[in-house]
Amino acid sequence: MLDVNVLMRAVQDSADSVVITQVGDGGDHPIVFINHAFARMTGYAEAEVLGRDCRFLNEGLDRQPELDRLRDALASGLHCRVVVENLRKDGSRFWNELSISPVRNPDGRLTHFLGIQHDVTEQLQQQRALETQAVTAGFQLDELASKVYHDHLTELVNRRGFDEALARLWASDSPRDRPFALLRIDVDFFESFNDAHGQTDGDHCLQDVARAIQNTVSDERATVARYVNDEFAVLVPGYDTQQVEALGEKIRSAVELLNIERADVPSRRVTVSVGGTVVEAHDVPAVTIDQVQRFVDAALFVARGGRDIFLGTGNSVDIRPIASRRQPPTKPQTGSVAPNRHPGNLA
Repeated sequence: MLDVNVLMRAVQDSADSVVITQVGDGGDHPIVFINHAFARMTGYAEAEVLGRDCRFLNEGLDRQPELDRLRDALASGLHCRVVVENLRKDGSRFWNELSISPVRNPDGRLTHFLGIQHDVTEQLQQQRALETQAVTAGFQLDELASKVYHDHLTELVNRRGFDEALARLWASDSPRDRPFALLRIDVDFFESFNDAHGQTDGDHCLQDVARAIQNTVSDERATVARYVNDEFAVLVPGYDTQQVEALGEKIRSAVELLNIERADVPSRRVTVSVGGTVVEAHDVPAVTIDQVQRFVDAALFVARGGRDIFLGTGNSVDIRPIASRRQPPTKPQTGSVAPNRHPGNLA
């Protein structure tokens, strides 16, 4: 059998702080033993703590939730492990990982508690530093993602963000996502507006158009993007042909009502052309995303009335199902006027 003196020397010389308290009357637990490590950790000598309840170590810090767990364990005679903030003799604070275990006599009556303590201040400080770094890194990643996926001028999603949103929607098997609509919106004759009014006014024009489109597209699941230069794109899940036709007209009208003046076109104001298509559930296996994008390009070309060779007037909307358009319409021959939708009319 292990000699009691050997056991006492082992506990006394242990690198871990050891404290033994007695179960007293009225819920008190006076200290009856501490080892050298306890004295080093807290700064208190044995004579200063014997007979005192350990509550003096958290005086003024008694609102810690972990202390409630500790008190419950002491009252119930149960094992408990907590991390609590304690005070040293010099008033400095430290974080104490405390594990208590009940000690019972041969009759099973609870007589003492054994406490093993570790100063974990440095570990917690390192952990919090890492958490702070993680939060900072998260903010930096969010900022980077914002730069990667957003257009700084209009604050809309950029083309990369739009294409990824389209890919996610394309892969979705949720019935709420079918059918879905794609729209492309082109500012009519923007290059000549930019030349006539300058880049600053051109930027303001794009910002105003972007806000008008964003405010018109009220569906919270929609993606509104600056697709390229003076062209915008809208992706709306759950929209059928009738809904997207109405949305296209609302966008066209909202931009027209901005009344951004210009003198180089008959309308005397900035207008847009809108082209788009609706993708039904049965279309997805039959076509690719690139093909759908080409259908939208074709619709936008029709809406502009051949504006790419400056023979149409734009300011119209063309929405057709994919099945009705297999090839983009041919461009008008030079010298002829492209058949153009009347402004505001839907194809």
